[in-house]
Amino acid sequence: MKLKLHYQILIAMIIGAGVGLPLNILADQGDIDVSIPRTLAMYGKGVGDVFLRLLSMIVAPLIVTSLITGVTSTGNAKGLGKLGGRTMIYYMSTSMIAIITGMLVFNLISPGQGANLALLEQGAENLSATPHLVEHTLGQTMWNQLFTLIPGNPFHSLVDPGNRSILGVIFFSILFGVFINASGDDTRKSLTIFFHGAYEVMMKMTMFIIRFAPIGVLGFMLYASAGKGIEVFRALGWYVLTVALALSVHAFITLPLILLFLAKRSPTQYFKAMSPALLTAFSTASSNGTLPLTLTCVEERAGINNRISSFVLPLGATINMDGTALYEAVAVLFIAQVTGHELAFGQQVIVAITALLASIGAAGIPHAGTVMMVVVLSAVGLPISAVGLILAVDRVLDMYRTSINVWSDSTACAVMDRMMGKPTVTP
Repeated sequence: MKLKLHYQILIAMIIGAGVGLPLNILADQGDIDVSIPRTLAMYGKGVGDVFLRLLSMIVAPLIVTSLITGVTSTGNAKGLGKLGGRTMIYYMSTSMIAIITGMLVFNLISPGQGANLALLEQGAENLSATPHLVEHTLGQTMWNQLFTLIPGNPFHSLVDPGNRSILGVIFFSILFGVFINASGDDTRKSLTIFFHGAYEVMMKMTMFIIRFAPIGVLGFMLYASAGKGIEVFRALGWYVLTVALALSVHAFITLPLILLFLAKRSPTQYFKAMSPALLTAFSTASSNGTLPLTLTCVEERAGINNRISSFVLPLGATINMDGTALYEAVAVLFIAQVTGHELAFGQQVIVAITALLASIGAAGIPHAGTVMMVVVLSAVGLPISAVGLILAVDRVLDMYRTSINVWSDSTACAVMDRMMGKPTVTP
């Protein structure tokens, strides 16, 4: 029987650590030549870099097709009217709340403090020379970030090899989807079909590339364990704890409060109604794959009007990623900390904005957050090679954050259902 991907990644992590750590220890004790673990680390990095190159390759087309498909799923321009505006405001707000929660928990725990692993720093750019992190006033920095949202040439942004112009791609894709819906019937139908098909192809390509994750993890674990030693795993343990705690706060405090005060629903009863979808999301780590069951639970078990659910959920499965946004923000701060780059408050604000926009472009498939992590790290000038370490512990966190993504989408249905004045039967 073929092992599931997360088991393959776990085995790769164990093998990489099991081979690299003893060699690192023996080299430190002088029992073997120090060049042995360093050579192994170098080859491991090379293997991992190939995997990261594949991830970088699919970022731009995946974002374009994912966002345009999500926006055009409304069916017509009117779909982005009153309900669309309120839904978008809700999604942006809850994602930003999730990011802020993650950053607060991170700053309380500081999981990478003292590790200073300087992971793969040779390939990182000098942060002081990176425009996004230059010490300006907070207002200037935010203005620069917002200004980069508008691409001077969207086609040039698409072919940017470093994916540093990807925020402009996100902005253009959303705008393009809006105007597809505003076009005539024939044009709208043709382009909707085209981009939906392209999105399906990109999803299949992404999943194909993700199959090579165990090889990439093995390479990076060899690099980390043979080159850096036990400190890597101490830092990773604190990182997992930080992400899990922040996700729990958002799932069990923030979203239930929203249900209670905005949707006037019992959080406990609503959670029970949605439990089949949430458990499926946890086991599959795919909000898109869970979407049919989410629709069924929302309508049949929670009593939400189909007019609301058929709009809010497909759009949410594409652009509402509370758990992913939180994870990306914490992961970037963690990578910055363990590589010796402490980010000031203004710089953390930039990370928050970038993580929010990147989460909008994340596809609702397993490990999509890992793909988008390349975008966030590139945008703030941190080494994307450190994604390999994050990936080593990503599967369980991916399952958890996907459940929260679906939980937030479901909560949005209840909130929009009440806001739009459609009475429902409380489960």
